Amino acid sequence: MERYLAAYASDFTPARGQTRERWEADRRARITGKSRISVGIEGLVISVQGTSASAQFRQIYSADALTETDRKTLELQRVGPRWLIRKESAGN
Repeated sequence: MERYLAAYASDFTPARGQTRERWEADRRARITGKSRISVGIEGLVISVQGTSASAQFRQIYSADALTETDRKTLELQRVGPRWLIRKESAGN
């Protein structure tokens, strides 16, 4: 869980006006306790401009009895040697 959260920048902005603390609590509740999680991507398109990048793709998520497919866009920022997620959005 800590490695997952570490992929998000300190200035990450959650969707729907959520606070970072509430978003992290929601993520923990959704992820911990699952017996199986699988995430696949299709149609990945990455655009890089200096230390900023965006990644657009179709995500196939499966966990226990749930399977969802959605379009995702991640906005990333290079921080030292790592690319961190600053914003993410989902939509068909």
